[in-house]
Amino acid sequence: MKKFKYKGYDSSAVEQVGTLEAENYSEAYAALSYQGVKVVKLEQTQTSLAKSLEIFWLKMKLGGQWKSVFFRELSVMLGVMTLHDSLKTLASASKNHPSEKILNELVAAVGEGQSFFVALERYEIIFGGDAIQSVEIGETSGNLQEVAASLAAQLERNYSTEKKVRGAMYYPLFVLLAAFVATAVLINVTLPVFENFFAQQGGELPLVTLILLYGGRFLSENLILIVFALVVSGIFFAMIYDRNEPFRFLLDRLKWQFKLLREIEFRNFFGRLSFLLESGVTLDEAIRLCAAASKNLFVRKKLTEIKFSVERGGSLGALTAKENFPPLYVGLIVTGEAGGELVNMLRQCESMADFEVEEILRGLPAKAEIFGTLIAGLIVAMLVFAVILPILDVTNLL
Repeated sequence: MKKFKYKGYDSSAVEQVGTLEAENYSEAYAALSYQGVKVVKLEQTQTSLAKSLEIFWLKMKLGGQWKSVFFRELSVMLGVMTLHDSLKTLASASKNHPSEKILNELVAAVGEGQSFFVALERYEIIFGGDAIQSVEIGETSGNLQEVAASLAAQLERNYSTEKKVRGAMYYPLFVLLAAFVATAVLINVTLPVFENFFAQQGGELPLVTLILLYGGRFLSENLILIVFALVVSGIFFAMIYDRNEPFRFLLDRLKWQFKLLREIEFRNFFGRLSFLLESGVTLDEAIRLCAAASKNLFVRKKLTEIKFSVERGGSLGALTAKENFPPLYVGLIVTGEAGGELVNMLRQCESMADFEVEEILRGLPAKAEIFGTLIAGLIVAMLVFAVILPILDVTNLL
């Protein structure tokens, strides 16, 4: 039996929170429905390592574009049929595809009366908390089709951004890989010849050559141990990042200093906020939802402070200026508030942030090439010195 944590409301609109045991999500939901509890959140309290690895591997097989395709197809289907029928159609079209199991479970959950966002929560690793939150807003407001289309557009932009960043990294990584291969060949083939010769002649290799030679030997002799240490360190770092909020906040604050990451956050914030306001959500509640959707704790703190000030009657334009938003965005927000066109101005801000992201990505490959070439040049220079210096010293020994 598995343990589930739930949150819901009874027939008197009284909040019900607790845990229960069941074989799976469907049985847990059925048991709560039988007790008269309308479920708004249902999640397994403990997920086995095997299950977590299974979901992670499933995410890898699905690829980064599947989510955007799923929500795009869903938005089209919702225009002509119900949610259950839409999911059923998508499931029938996913035979022998990695998504088949997910879609069949969503069909079963929605068919039993579960909310769509509750059904998505069991695959939060795949769909992401911000997407699930958007679906919840869409179901609550009755705009699920528009939310699905908006989500698809946002996910497509994010996927395109990630793809361009990865593409920009290919050249410098290839150059660095070639430099490391050359270093390995030099350490294992060329330098040992100099070492034997200098040992026979009673001389000493130059310091640069010795560092490269013994450093390379240490790496090759302890490669397995080093790889193991790196893996353990990576896992430890991930655990600290996930569980230590001050450490995570510090790293997220550092991320904010990079213009590309900052503009992506602006783009997502303005897009979510304009959509929420258009859906009838109040400004303070919309900002709260935008803060909850952000994965960056530093951004979340900034937006939470803005939300509290808005509740006390503060102007969004003045508050964004206080939080050092770019003046161009602040000016558009102030204009939108003054003219009653805040939603349109927020969309304009989103378009401008998207333009900034595209401009940065356009120049990223050239910068990455320069950086990769510079690092490779330093490695080659070190190799040249490691080889040339012993050759020059040979004349002194003969």
